[in-house]
Amino acid sequence: MPGLQGRSEPPYGEPARRGREVLTDHLPDAGVAAEDPTGALVLQQALSRLAPRQRAVVVLRYYEDLTERETAELLGIAVGTVKSQAREALARMRALVPDLHVDTDEEDAQAPVAR
Repeated sequence: MPGLQGRSEPPYGEPARRGREVLTDHLPDAGVAAEDPTGALVLQQALSRLAPRQRAVVVLRYYEDLTERETAELLGIAVGTVKSQAREALARMRALVPDLHVDTDEEDAQAPVAR
């Protein structure tokens, strides 16, 4: 089309292509399903039974993988409060879900998992 030669950006706000499309004979994997959908439901129910601040701390620390300091800053509370709320929340979740496994090591912190 005349007038579009040498144009560096795509017309009409279309996203720029970063690479070539590759056609294949098979579809990619549909994704990975949750290992145990009932375990996820059990955790969701246990989280819903926590106090709002405890739930926020658990979600930010173990699901969003924030540090204690980042969690404290985001919630506007002291780092010590984050620690105590996490400790109390995990104790309550262990009481609600006896099969709960939580790795609380700083280096290997993972979201709670029902087994």
